[in-house]
Amino acid sequence: MNRSRKEQLKENIDKLDPHEHSQLFDVIKRYTQQYTQTGKSIFVSTEVLPLQCLEEIERLVAFYLDQRKTLTRNS
Repeated sequence: MNRSRKEQLKENIDKLDPHEHSQLFDVIKRYTQQYTQTGKSIFVSTEVLPLQCLEEIERLVAFYLDQRKTLTRNS
């Protein structure tokens, strides 16, 4: 995954709510135990994540954002 795609993924992840972040972390934990946890945050280097993990995260983020759009339109 190239750098610009990773940056776009990060921007989209920043739009998610805490529950959705938790779901993403569950995906990450299936692929690696290399992360740093602070009081309120978890930091993960994309360098330690395999492409399969990044693609799974990308699909999940797209799903969340799409659902948000659908709910907003139907409200």
